[in-house]
Amino acid sequence: MDLKGAQEAFLAVLQQLPQPETRKAFLAWVDDTWIRGDPPNLMVCPPPCLPPPMAPACTSEYTSGDTKLRKIADDLRELMPLNAILPTEQITFPSVGENADCDPSHTLHVDAFLYDEDMVDELCDTGELARNYCVDCSSHNTQPITYVSHSASRERLAYVFRALLPPIPEDTILLDIGSRLGAVLYGAYIYTKCQRIVGVEINQELCQVQQTIINKYQFQYHRLGLRRITQVLEIIVDADRLQVLHGDIQDHSEVVRVADIICLNNVFEFFMPPSVQARIWAFLRANVKKGALMVTIPSLEDSLQYLDCGFRLQEWAREIPPHNPNITAPFDFQSETSEVKLYQVI
Repeated sequence: MDLKGAQEAFLAVLQQLPQPETRKAFLAWVDDTWIRGDPPNLMVCPPPCLPPPMAPACTSEYTSGDTKLRKIADDLRELMPLNAILPTEQITFPSVGENADCDPSHTLHVDAFLYDEDMVDELCDTGELARNYCVDCSSHNTQPITYVSHSASRERLAYVFRALLPPIPEDTILLDIGSRLGAVLYGAYIYTKCQRIVGVEINQELCQVQQTIINKYQFQYHRLGLRRITQVLEIIVDADRLQVLHGDIQDHSEVVRVADIICLNNVFEFFMPPSVQARIWAFLRANVKKGALMVTIPSLEDSLQYLDCGFRLQEWAREIPPHNPNITAPFDFQSETSEVKLYQVI
């Protein structure tokens, strides 16, 4: 086949992909594998190099999404310090609950979205991160250092949007409270067709970090399915699919009231004292609409157990099982699912 024939064949393949997102994923694969990456040896793998006939479609969907999330993580590591904590942030170590033993002297913040297990191992090997701390100075009496992440890993994002949650209609409003680096927002954009994805973040610098990524990947540009949203949610009248709002979530009650899905990933415990946490949970109890889904890490039982919020969890929300617990993917979901819970407001 000559060059012209190859070009025509390539265009024919694109014409067989009617969905814009599928075409974009295919072109991203071409770019990652054949232009920027290390192309496979065609002499070793005879053409056509197709996936096994029984390979599930969800695997290629995961691979494409994970590749894009990896690129975003690469960009974010250039913008953030190693611990992914900015000087303008105020970390409050828990005084109650399971994480009350997280002493600042032997607890490290390692963002799971930015650093997977292999990267953490490399950082430990090079001495940039430590694995243990000395209980008695200058002795061999050591204990493992506690690693804490304030973001969801790429695997956990795939689990939430491809296995935990049911199919998300296009007119869904998804809200991430305490969006930080934006990991949940990017996962929602890549893995779902949700047309309104909103992050609320109290730290202005982190809002700017997220906006940098949103602008670079043009995540804000989408002009479909907004009629219902612009009628219901007047504060957001532009056509941006993904948007980050700066401020305390209690100052954005209009967003909370209309959200169909709310994500809360390790959101309050390390950033405010118990009294403030209790006040915000009471605010959410009063404003989240009936029927809304809440994805929480950790469980609501764990988050509310030691707080006096003025209500009983059983009267507010019920836990529901994952929509597709048997989904297959080229990794083990089990290590990423134990703390992720799904609730519906009753």
